[in-house]
Amino acid sequence: MKNKKRKLEEEPFANNRVNYLINLISPNKKDKILNVGISNIPEIEMAIENKVKECWTIDMDKDKLEKASKYLKKTKLLREDITTWPLKKNYFDKVVILEVLEHLDSDTDALRWINSILKEKGTVIIGVPNKSLLHNINPVKYAEHKRHYSNEEIIEKVKIAGFEVEHLNVVENWSLLANLYIHLFFKFILHRTIPFNTFNKSANKTYMRENKSGLDIIIKAIKIKDVE
Repeated sequence: MKNKKRKLEEEPFANNRVNYLINLISPNKKDKILNVGISNIPEIEMAIENKVKECWTIDMDKDKLEKASKYLKKTKLLREDITTWPLKKNYFDKVVILEVLEHLDSDTDALRWINSILKEKGTVIIGVPNKSLLHNINPVKYAEHKRHYSNEEIIEKVKIAGFEVEHLNVVENWSLLANLYIHLFFKFILHRTIPFNTFNKSANKTYMRENKSGLDIIIKAIKIKDVE
């Protein structure tokens, strides 16, 4: 038991998604952190805003920003488009961009923009959908996503944008889609909302170890050079 506990402390692995991501972010009091994309319940910002110097979040969705603001006290919320939003170069220590790149017309432009606002040796945490066969029954893939990624494809894009991959893991399983369909059933058929965590116990196991397959790719990369 002690050995297992020590391993979880020394590596980013954790018993759920949020803790795993916080371990990867590794927030400290000197950090200026930007999160690209907001959730109705902004768990990442809630967990780090009191641990860092500055916590920012940028999103185009006014309703989501308003809902998220009820949970946050110190996070700066910006309703802006990252492709046009001007910001001082080399400003942030860390950027978190989860479940966003697959929605953008140009993911490479977004990664280059992130490079420009990060300090030297700054960190980016990226989450994108994997090219899993299970995603073929994911309605969101066809309705909202521009693309999905293989490990090799996202690594190559990250490298071209001036980063070096420090950590890569493939997480989530069938339960992600089960949760999605339950959520859609309650939302559009019963006109109710329920927490998106019906099968979390199974999914959480994927954050406790390295996996060879899964529905999402999580990357931590370090800025090693500026790009034009």
